[in-house]
Amino acid sequence: MTLDQDFRSDKSESPEGHGKSRGRWDAFYDRIPEETMGEAFASSSNRTSLQDLPEDVRDDVSDSVLEDSELIGFWIAWNLAGGFANLVAAGWHRATIFRKVRRFRAAFGVHPDDFTFDWIKLDLEKAWSDDIKRRLARSAAEGRS
Repeated sequence: MTLDQDFRSDKSESPEGHGKSRGRWDAFYDRIPEETMGEAFASSSNRTSLQDLPEDVRDDVSDSVLEDSELIGFWIAWNLAGGFANLVAAGWHRATIFRKVRRFRAAFGVHPDDFTFDWIKLDLEKAWSDDIKRRLARSAAEGRS
């Protein structure tokens, strides 16, 4: 099994995949009262989607999503790896880890080791067990080749 799989022949239905995330986001956005949106985005006009917002607001939302996703990914990696020493052992550069910890603390107020997202539940034992199962299956498959 190769790690560099080519998914070009197994295309998604669209860049949105099946559109599930977009649908959930649109449904949430549509439930927000206009006056709340006006306050939140300093706009009093009737907006119905992110594309309808001014470019600077769209850029702000996009920047925020990008930064949050990178930091959430780092938080997940931190927890999956079991902290600093294991990230280093996995090949992460110490300076990169320190930089990400600093950004994380600036964004969320605490070290990633002490933080939990109320809306994300990590089942680390399941993740670690699944990883071992995948490795065993890969090892068995390579042994048969």
